Amino acid sequence: MVPGTMLTALLTLSLSQLPTPLDFIDNSEIGDATQYIQLRSKGVYEGHQLDKAKGNTVVSGAWKMNGDTIEVKVTGCKGPTCKDAKKDYTANVTVAAARAMLLSSTAPVPFFQSGAYYCHYLGCEPRIGTEILSNAANLRAMHAIEDHLIGKNRGRDATVVWIGGRSDTDTKKSRIELCGRDLEKAKKGLELLKADLADANWVGEYTVVEAPQKDCLWDVRLFVRDDVQPPVKSKR
Repeated sequence: MVPGTMLTALLTLSLSQLPTPLDFIDNSEIGDATQYIQLRSKGVYEGHQLDKAKGNTVVSGAWKMNGDTIEVKVTGCKGPTCKDAKKDYTANVTVAAARAMLLSSTAPVPFFQSGAYYCHYLGCEPRIGTEILSNAANLRAMHAIEDHLIGKNRGRDATVVWIGGRSDTDTKKSRIELCGRDLEKAKKGLELLKADLADANWVGEYTVVEAPQKDCLWDVRLFVRDDVQPPVKSKR
């Protein structure tokens, strides 16, 4: 089996063992320090926007799952931003990894916006999404890079990292792509990624480009060159 085909097969097996979208969002709280939503059991929905100066806004309603899509119907609202916040919306959920969720959402700002989320213990928070891809790099190398980046994020809690599917583009050389959906967020992700790779010389050199698409749900993508080889861990 050729390396790229093997990588695809192993990633397909890994994806089949992941949580479902419902596992991530049922009875969960999703958001950050300024806003969050609650998708409670039995379809009860609440959205909270926190503002010490203007006062908090609370949106209430119902939610249900239709395949991989969350459907929210808003029935009530209290607070200063109800004119903008009291809107029905849908959000399509993709499970990218055991703790990585991608969301394509029509929710009103600031609730449940499109992008990457880190999920753990009935809760998810928006983070900078970092996807790792390659055309033919072996899975050991891909996991070594993933582990390195996850390790750098411990205590910082700014990014969520996952291995994507096999790239259909040339990866003879490494490169980083920035998503134009939220370019400032992508640029912040780039600076973090460059700092995290600074002590991983085995990853090698890379170029930086802006991705042509604007509807990407990741923020930065690391395309790993096909022949990358991580250092062999010494046995103790």
